[in-house]
Amino acid sequence: MFFRRRARKKTRRPYFILMISFAICGIAYFVYSRHAYPKQNIPLQNTSAIPVPEPIPIPTAIDPNFMTQVSDCFLPVAAFYGYSLRITSGFRSLAEQQQLYAQGRTINGHIVTEAIPSKSIHNYGYAVDVVDRWSGYNINWTRLGNIGTYCGLEQGPDGDLPHLEHRAGLTTDDFIAGKRPPPLALPCPIMTVRAKANHPLTRTDLKNCGTPKF
Repeated sequence: MFFRRRARKKTRRPYFILMISFAICGIAYFVYSRHAYPKQNIPLQNTSAIPVPEPIPIPTAIDPNFMTQVSDCFLPVAAFYGYSLRITSGFRSLAEQQQLYAQGRTINGHIVTEAIPSKSIHNYGYAVDVVDRWSGYNINWTRLGNIGTYCGLEQGPDGDLPHLEHRAGLTTDDFIAGKRPPPLALPCPIMTVRAKANHPLTRTDLKNCGTPKF
């Protein structure tokens, strides 16, 4: 029995020495790393100094330059060709667009728009809808679209022909981001003169302006 106990103690001693060695190495590495890589005090970034972009203002009325094209060019030239147009819709607020979009969906009525708030050019003041006072929607929309093009306006697609707008290739996402189309210019100065005097355009006026026949 005596000799067996002595043999067991001899087999445990190497493991004990190995554990002591690992502990010493760990302490040595910890002390070395504290001196070799001292803790750095990194200052916190002053977030208050970062400029915050101001929100893009939402229009509250129709764009004046766009409205000048409509009132001084499009409507008078259309009147010369026998149209008697009135504007049924111009600028719409987001609340008005929401109410219009709900029509035929959550409230009584017929669906009249597929555009949710902020997705209509009306919400930014660059669109009007028109109808003829006497003929309603039973008119030559192709000719009216050509008159709109002459005045710098774009007609809506099939199904939305009474819609005239100015976007110059911009999408509604561009309008949301704050982009706007460049201002339009009247084809002829006499249009401003006639509009201010509340006088209709004459055949001579259109001829002098180089207006094509529609």
